[in-house]
Amino acid sequence: MSSSVPSPLAIVIPTMGRSILLRTLDSLLLNPGIERCEIVVVGVIPDQEVAQALARKVTAHPFIRHLSIRYEKGDASLKRNTGAAETCAPILAFLDDDVHVPPTWLDAMCRCFDDPSVALVSGPSLVPDDIPPLARLAGMALSSRAAGDVSLRYLGGGDEPRAIKWSGIIGCNMLFRRCVFEQLGGFDPEFYPGEEMKASYLTSRMGYQLLFNPKAPVYHYPKQTFRGFWRQIYRYGATRIRLIRAGVEVEWGPLVPGVWLLSLVVLGAASVVSDWAWRLLVLELALYAMVIVWFTLEVVRQTRRAIDLLLVFMQPFMHLSYGVGIWTELFRPDKDLSDQLGKPTD
Repeated sequence: MSSSVPSPLAIVIPTMGRSILLRTLDSLLLNPGIERCEIVVVGVIPDQEVAQALARKVTAHPFIRHLSIRYEKGDASLKRNTGAAETCAPILAFLDDDVHVPPTWLDAMCRCFDDPSVALVSGPSLVPDDIPPLARLAGMALSSRAAGDVSLRYLGGGDEPRAIKWSGIIGCNMLFRRCVFEQLGGFDPEFYPGEEMKASYLTSRMGYQLLFNPKAPVYHYPKQTFRGFWRQIYRYGATRIRLIRAGVEVEWGPLVPGVWLLSLVVLGAASVVSDWAWRLLVLELALYAMVIVWFTLEVVRQTRRAIDLLLVFMQPFMHLSYGVGIWTELFRPDKDLSDQLGKPTD
């Protein structure tokens, strides 16, 4: 650090080298006081244009550093741990490389740590406006009531930070008190993906307070293809089972899509030989359709966009992929859920 004033915050951004990383850094630079912070980008940049643009930012802003590192396993976790170890600020922030940070983010997040009992703070992941329709629908599906309690991570609103359970954090926008992060030993690279949730659970077990600050959102760019969205939600479902297997507290709500998928399979098979099973299957699908239509209309009433009616298809797609992730992980445990190294995800 070029300044003798202690840095209040270190921001670690693991990256696969996507060009959107440059927009993330540009948005951070608009935060007042950011020059007193440490920003560490960790990851190989395969695209030469992106690499050169990042090098120019590092030269122009000495508080930004780039570590060109890639790991074969637990890549994102080890990048975060490595970046954290290269800094000395008392608060560690972890952002994804595809978020847009508003100018009020830094101040709003730092204020939460005035209370020494607070060890972990997260904030909303909102859907940007400048994205294709499919990506927007994917983000809105996650923020609709069809996503259950998960939707609270994707919504703003509210005036004050609130206490949350360990499962209320979101990994693309989270801050740790360094001393607690070091007590945890950092993120568990053997538990990628889902290492943020495990760290959050262990932090709560240590007796520290976890906060969610609705006034400190990031704008996170959702998956822009059906395949990308399926893989994202599939991994969410599989990670939930991995968390339970690791001894994390069982929450029954997130398991509902798995139970729903099982009921469809059982009733569908039984309906071949039983009229009652057929009637129950039709009734279940009719009730499910009514609920999905209701949740979709709730969103459309807020957005006033007719295209958002397509959520009526995106929400079942989300439930199916999550349910498949649950059952696949149950019968094929510890499958590699990471993205291919060096390839930007869609």
